[in-house]
This record gives sequence, structure tokens and C-alpha cells, in this order.
Amino acid sequence: MTDQEYMLVSKRLGFRMLQEHDLQNLMRLDMNREVRTFFPGGVSTPEKLREKIIRSHTSFLEKGFGEFSITDLKTNEFLGRAGFAELNNGEVEVGYLLLKEYWGKGIATEALSALLDWAGKALEIPRILAYAPIDHHASIGVMKKAGMRYLKTEPGHGIECIFYEYPLKPGDTPAKF
Repeated sequence: MTDQEYMLVSKRLGFRMLQEHDLQNLMRLDMNREVRTFFPGGVSTPEKLREKIIRSHTSFLEKGFGEFSITDLKTNEFLGRAGFAELNNGEVEVGYLLLKEYWGKGIATEALSALLDWAGKALEIPRILAYAPIDHHASIGVMKKAGMRYLKTEPGHGIECIFYEYPLKPGDTPAKF
């Protein structure tokens, strides 16, 4: 795959919209119990993943954002998925999920940083939110390293979560941790 086929490129990663041919990779990712440890709904199903691909395409068309497949630029290996979704209250959240073999290599931080940078250029919204269960220390660390700032602690999807924000308005620079 060439850089021109990606919607976004960072130092090591290529991001493109989820496609139907990503289904097998998404199944490896989203049907893995260890990878989905901190998701209250547990593992996904092939049907839900097909719906996710369709929802993501619709979201890109209607709102200008959705989910990306993350690929290693050198090896073309599928690493995971990341992107944006609209919450019930109209706010936009960013999320990321990597195959276990890519944990602890700085990929999540690079991916989140690239997505936040892209959002600042491509989206006309005041901020991006991210959240994780209070005991998901790795994900909380990623949010901090990417420059997000603490917002609040409250239930999310029925479990206690820590919420972070990343302001996108000009002149409102997020705190660095």
C-alpha cells in the first residue's frame, strides 16, 4: 500500500478507513478476550464487526470521521484499529485497540497523537474526549502521553471511568503531562 492510499500517515503507521476485507483482522482483534479485557461488553461477533464497518463508512460520509485500520508502514501488517465515534450526548470520542503483540511499543501513543492532530485539522468541533476504566492504567498513560488532559471521573458504560479531553479550538492548547 502506498502513502496515497492512506487518509493519515504518522512516522510508523498508516491509517485508512475500515473496509470489508478487514473483517478477518478485526475478528482477531475484537474477538480476543485478553484484548477486550476492559470492554464491558466483552468480545465482539462477526455480525457486530460487519455493522461497525458499515457504521464507520456512514459516519465518514455524514460527519467526516469514523474508524481507521492501523497498518505498519514498513511491513504492511495490520496492528489494530482506532478512530472517532459520536457519543449519545453529541460529543466525539477517540479510541484505539491494538493486537496484543503490539502492546508496549509506543504504537497506541503514536496512533492517538496522529488522530488528535488530524482531528484538529479536519474536524470543526470544540474538543475530543477519550475515556478508560479507572484500572486501565496503560490506556490512561497513552492519553496523558498524547497530550490529553484530565476532565472527570464518572461511570461510562456502567463502570467507573476516567475521562480526558483534547481541545481543538484555536488558542486553547491542552496541558502537557
